[in-house]
Amino acid sequence: MDILKRRLTARIEHSLVTDRVTALMGPRQAGKTTLVRHLLKPEKKVQYYNLKDPDVRRALKENGRQEFEHFKGATIILDEVQTVPSLLEMIQLQVDEYPEKKGQFLLLGSNHLLLNRHIKESLAGRVALFTLLPFSFGELLQSDEKSLMEQLLLADSVSQCAVILDHYYLPAAESHLYKEAFKKLDRFGGYPEFIRRIDPQDRQDWLSSYHQTYLETDLRQLVELRNPESFEIFEKMFAQRVGNLMNISELGRDCNLTADTIRRFIGYLHQLFISWQAKPYHTNPGKRMMKMSKYYFYDTGLLRSVLGDFVSISGQFFENTVLTELKKILCHNATRRKLYFSRTATGVEADGFLAPNNGDTPFFFEVKQSEKSRPQDIRHLGKYVAETKSSIGLLINNAPGIEKLADRIWAVPAAWLFH
Repeated sequence: MDILKRRLTARIEHSLVTDRVTALMGPRQAGKTTLVRHLLKPEKKVQYYNLKDPDVRRALKENGRQEFEHFKGATIILDEVQTVPSLLEMIQLQVDEYPEKKGQFLLLGSNHLLLNRHIKESLAGRVALFTLLPFSFGELLQSDEKSLMEQLLLADSVSQCAVILDHYYLPAAESHLYKEAFKKLDRFGGYPEFIRRIDPQDRQDWLSSYHQTYLETDLRQLVELRNPESFEIFEKMFAQRVGNLMNISELGRDCNLTADTIRRFIGYLHQLFISWQAKPYHTNPGKRMMKMSKYYFYDTGLLRSVLGDFVSISGQFFENTVLTELKKILCHNATRRKLYFSRTATGVEADGFLAPNNGDTPFFFEVKQSEKSRPQDIRHLGKYVAETKSSIGLLINNAPGIEKLADRIWAVPAAWLFH
């Protein structure tokens, strides 16, 4: 079977010849090991350790320093490195001993290790970190061209964005094909396993097993829960609130848990690459920390599995898919821009906001699942765009094509924006 190309490939290849340590993190089964196996050149000397094997873990705990020294001429791959965090101190010693040697270690992990302050300090200045998520829409389609959204991000002005949007077109047959593909992504998500699992029930069963695996295995590697059932209750109620302002106190009352416990549980989902946080945008970063955030799942298929709903054609699922695709684009392209949402005290809200960085064009997003663009859909977008003369507003929906709705506001089909 042909291996689908990943957007991160070129950046990781570059890191292996310029950085001492390359770390590829991401959720379990996102394709990290597969990518690495097809990334390393045949002439490159490699020493691979699968740390899921208890014998391998035990050997490296006892003799890791000697092993690393013995294979100092190779690229040492540590798969599932989060299972033996003590190895990171040995890695630090090794790379500091040979500071000029590049590509010494390639770390793979399904736990966001660098959220740990001690580990972050140990590898500071020594590691290039990449995140591999389930397939993006463009990766599933194996598109070699930059997506429409990527083209807009590269545009150097509002007028150039307008030219791109006004001239972008997909033939009807192609548009229909992409629209159907986006529906599948919105229903089952983008885990690589689905390349060979075509049957819908088979996909649902796999997602259910995946869900149980991170509850019963990955979560227990992080923490020993005294009452695992409480986490499952939290997880379902958390999932029901995806895309809404997350009131921690209210969620705690509904789960019969303290606010501190809720925050800790949300942290576990973040550390396992299950969910991500969209913060409200303020020009004052201090205010950004004080307001309620929104949360989304990195994979809509997994969100549906948690909620037990593979049938609904829901705006909640569509918004999760669209905003996560935006998140993946930022992840694939070495950009410092971050995805926020925006909400005023009077309730004017944009589902997504890409703040400018070094003169970049600001983008406001509204997500609607409808197939027809309506004036009321851009009421809030219009207010934001009117305040910032250099900004663009995009209504992302399922319309049959791109339509200019107002000054600097366009409706764009999701399947067109991300293909």
